[in-house]
Amino acid sequence: MRDQDQPAVLESVLQTAVDAIIIIDGLGVIESVNPATERMFGFVAAEMLGQNIKMLMPSPYQEQHDGYLKRYHATGERRIIGIGREVMGQRKDGSTFDLHLAVSEVDAGSRKMFMGIIRDISDLKSVENELKQLNATLDQRVREQAEDLHQAQRKLEEKERFAMLGRISGGIAHEIRNPLNVLRTSAYFLLNAKAPAAEKQHEHLTRIDRQVAIIDSAVTALSDLARMPEPSASSFEITSVLEAILCDMKLAGNIGVEQDFSDDLPLALADEKQLTLVFKNLILNAVEAMSAGGVLRLSASLQSQRVVVVVADNGVGMTPDVVSQITEPFFSTKSRGMGLGLPITKAILEKNRCEMQVESEYGNGTTFSISIPSSGVQS
Repeated sequence: MRDQDQPAVLESVLQTAVDAIIIIDGLGVIESVNPATERMFGFVAAEMLGQNIKMLMPSPYQEQHDGYLKRYHATGERRIIGIGREVMGQRKDGSTFDLHLAVSEVDAGSRKMFMGIIRDISDLKSVENELKQLNATLDQRVREQAEDLHQAQRKLEEKERFAMLGRISGGIAHEIRNPLNVLRTSAYFLLNAKAPAAEKQHEHLTRIDRQVAIIDSAVTALSDLARMPEPSASSFEITSVLEAILCDMKLAGNIGVEQDFSDDLPLALADEKQLTLVFKNLILNAVEAMSAGGVLRLSASLQSQRVVVVVADNGVGMTPDVVSQITEPFFSTKSRGMGLGLPITKAILEKNRCEMQVESEYGNGTTFSISIPSSGVQS
């Protein structure tokens, strides 16, 4: 561009610029404005020229601007010059709006002059405020929905507790009502029989003692289920536990045992005493399922960094409907069973971060697979 063309080009830029452009002197007096300034602030050029730039600012920006200029003249410290910032502008009608202000120093020989380029960002701010409100509304809705979900979960848990209470109360009624009926019958006989024989008295007293023991056993088992202590995890050899259980149990001659324990099995990490109760119960159930004889199969292996113990039998097995209920309190397929063994087993396993899977086919036996955390240390 030729030197002689520069003034015309600069004037054209000034007149056609979308942003407001204002030039002030060192005291803040307006010396030049472009048409965009008139449109933005509502003043005509004649109303602004010769006036202090503060006329376009609301308080407290008016007071701050004077301080900026004085500080710059005294120290050379720049607070606005060369640094874009968001401030508030004030129109002729007194209304205020958000704007972005960029100030630069103009080389005018011996005079200090400053040029400000101003962009109206009120629409942008309005959108930002709307977004903030939407975000706040969204956050509130998320909190409300989370609370609704929490309440729904609480109601579901409460319903499940009531359902469980119903099943437990039904089980208690069944387990205690029958012994109570026997107690009532024997008590009636002892109270109303005329000169009963000593043998008959002993028979009924023995029956009462036996039924009281049954009731006490039911209450104790229920208490154990409700007050299962927190596990104390330690590293131990699961195979030693299984072998000790087999040694303590006196298996019938028609029950065979097959063992398959991996040589590189790591130590299990759980409460050894509680896991011993689990496997005692599972092995006892397997043996009782093979009253006509069969084979008890025990295996232990490392799978996905967990110790997996399998207790399997080829006894009577269970239907899918029975399998779905075996961990419910007081559900039992045994004529003399209380139905608390597997619920206690399930509670122990959950507290020890263990997992249980059951596979069974009626007439073809049952397999329990117990997955136990591994300590990672070889046994």
